[in-house]
Amino acid sequence: MLKERLVDLIYLLAEKTFYKATKNMEIDSLKRDLNLIDYPLSIGHYVAYWLTLASLAAIASFAAVAILATTKFFHPLLLLLPFVIVPFVIVLSFVWPKWELSKKNKQIAINLPLAILTMSTISEGGAPPQYMFKSIANNPDYPRLGKECAKIQRFMEQLGLSFSKAIAKEIEITPSVKFKTFLKELNTTIRSGGDLKEFMAKRADDAYFEYTLQMERAGERAETLGEVYSIIMIAAPLFLFFAVMLLGMFASDSGMFGLSVNELLTYGTWLVIPLANILFIGVMIMLSAE
Repeated sequence: MLKERLVDLIYLLAEKTFYKATKNMEIDSLKRDLNLIDYPLSIGHYVAYWLTLASLAAIASFAAVAILATTKFFHPLLLLLPFVIVPFVIVLSFVWPKWELSKKNKQIAINLPLAILTMSTISEGGAPPQYMFKSIANNPDYPRLGKECAKIQRFMEQLGLSFSKAIAKEIEITPSVKFKTFLKELNTTIRSGGDLKEFMAKRADDAYFEYTLQMERAGERAETLGEVYSIIMIAAPLFLFFAVMLLGMFASDSGMFGLSVNELLTYGTWLVIPLANILFIGVMIMLSAE
């Protein structure tokens, strides 16, 4: 996949440049956040990656400005581009772990109802309770939740903990409130000698109801976003261009904001609308895990 190859290339470049200065770096808050999102590398690798990304963004933005300076599309405001992009990348490096953690929790919350239905079916079949989590850990349909369930398996196999103690340890470290609540109730049932099949059957009924509500909310959200896109990205640009054309017909050539009518149309067509679409795609990606 192109994205994965590009990320690997940036990491390789980071190891040959900034990693020499960051390999011994220790930031407790950042380390905690990276552990919660199962970041596979060290803090030094993380900081070196983002420093490399910021450097590449600076080079690319300066190159873009230099190229545009030779064309009719150049405007002095474009000189600010590098001083906007580079700080944005730096700020993003601080925000990304929090955003990724929020995304992880949302994905677990989405996957949990279906996972509970799967685990209930396994429990009804009479399999040992630990196989409920093993089935989810090996299922590619639950990437985030599967990693949390795989930790329970590792606690049992590598640390030699009992099933109940492995669940208790997972309760301490999982960032998902919903998954933590489910584990606490399950562990209470196991330790008190309750009927596991009955417990899972009740949770499966609740999970099915929650899954139905999720699908209804997703449909409503998609309909709302479609209406917003139609208004903002289709109707608004048409109105704006119509207004600019009227300005060109009945007003002077000075235009607005120090730009001529032709420049307004050019920047609006080739810069504002594409950037607005990219921003809308970003919003869609952020909302897709909800």
